[in-house]
Amino acid sequence: MNEKNIKHSQNFITSKHNIDKIMTNIRLNEHDNIFEIGSGKGHFTLELV
Repeated sequence: MNEKNIKHSQNFITSKHNIDKIMTNIRLNEHDNIFEIGSGKGHFTLELV
């Protein structure tokens, strides 16, 4: 998926700064289970792993 489709309200967050802010604010620990659903290039997946 190379382009976002505005009519489907697709929004891809790719900024490392914004991803870091989100990851800090969700406060995960090693006991949390995460089920990520989404398309894109895996920017959040890389941080979650």
